[in-house]
Parts: sequence; C-alpha cells; structure tokens
Amino acid sequence: MIRPPAFIGIVGWKSSGKTTLVERLIPLLARRGLKVMTVKHTHHDLGPLSGSTDGERHQRAGSLKAIVIAPDAWEISGCRQIGPPPSLCELSAHVANADLVIVEGFKDAPIPKIELRRQSAEMHRPLATNDTRIVAIASDHSEAVDELPSFALDNAEEIATFIAAIAR
Repeated sequence: MIRPPAFIGIVGWKSSGKTTLVERLIPLLARRGLKVMTVKHTHHDLGPLSGSTDGERHQRAGSLKAIVIAPDAWEISGCRQIGPPPSLCELSAHVANADLVIVEGFKDAPIPKIELRRQSAEMHRPLATNDTRIVAIASDHSEAVDELPSFALDNAEEIATFIAAIAR
C-alpha cells in the first residue's frame, strides 16, 4: 500500500524567514532519505521566472516539485497550470510520490506547522496562541514559547531532525 506523504507547514508573518528556512531544510531532509516536495502560497500574482522566485529557490534547494499557488493562478516547477488554483487538499495527485511536503505559508491549513518568529518581522503577534496545529516554534530570539518545542531559527539541522521524525 502506498503511504500518502506527510505534510509540515512553515508559517510566520512577512519577513520571518520562511523561504530561507525551507531552502535550508530541503537538502537536509533529502540527505535523510526523504523525497521532498514543496507548496508555496503567495498573495501576489505569478510573475515571470527570474531565477529568484520562491518556487525557483525551492527547486534549486532540491525540491522534486515546487508548487506555487497564487490568488488566480498556479504553477508546478515553473510551468503554469490550466484552471483555477487548487486548495491544498486538492494537490494529492501532484505530491503522491513525495515522502514529505513542506508547505510554506497557508497559515490556516489543517496540517502540523512550525511557526517562525523573527524580531525584525513586520508583525509579532504569535500564531500559536490561536492555532493548535502549530507543533513547534523557531525563533531568532529567546522568549516564552507556549510550551511547544522550540528551536533557534538558524538551527536548520535540529529543525530538520524534528520534521524527519514527523515524516516517518
């Protein structure tokens, strides 16, 4: 029987370091033998590929597929798809070959999530206060962390170990 992939969300306010952390996690998780795909939610329209889009960054880091979902369009590994953007739960056929799907954004997704907190972010309101699906906090500063496992935001190795345990 084929096992569906595990999902883990990386969430936080704008400029909290989500894409940078995802870039660092992908190769670390792949070295642990996991086939990793990513799904990125953006509030912006999809633009032309420039070498620096978040989806391209995910792919360069080693994501087997990088799905980007915008308000009115979506793409898989840089190829525009026909039709309206799917919901996260409608992507199962596109991620079936993964062991793990890292979901960047989608704060309200019904999946386990790691909340990123950065002092320089535009917003500081904790998400975990109102979301029981947040399973850990990664932060660039020390603070009381809602009785959840906590990690230094720059310790991708430790965060990858935590995620790999969820994915197995």
